[in-house]
Amino acid sequence: MAGSNNPKFEPTDEQKAIIKTDENTIVVANPGTGKTSTLALKVMELLQSNVEPDEILCITFTEKAQKEVFEKINKLAKGKVTLSNIMKINS
Repeated sequence: MAGSNNPKFEPTDEQKAIIKTDENTIVVANPGTGKTSTLALKVMELLQSNVEPDEILCITFTEKAQKEVFEKINKLAKGKVTLSNIMKINS
């Protein structure tokens, strides 16, 4: 399985479907399966599709997970989305 600690994370077909869907999305999976990376890529897809950051709701089970997701989003957003827009994402 593709883990979120893998520096060259390549989404599975199922993860790609989550990232590309226009529907609301809930990701439930075991630890180490790439949830953080999948959620971060989903948020980036939304932002790059001109969805307003304050229209995105990103919920995690723990504050630690929330921090990890936002760190991953910030890393992916370098040069693409401003930090001020990332900070507008609802959590």
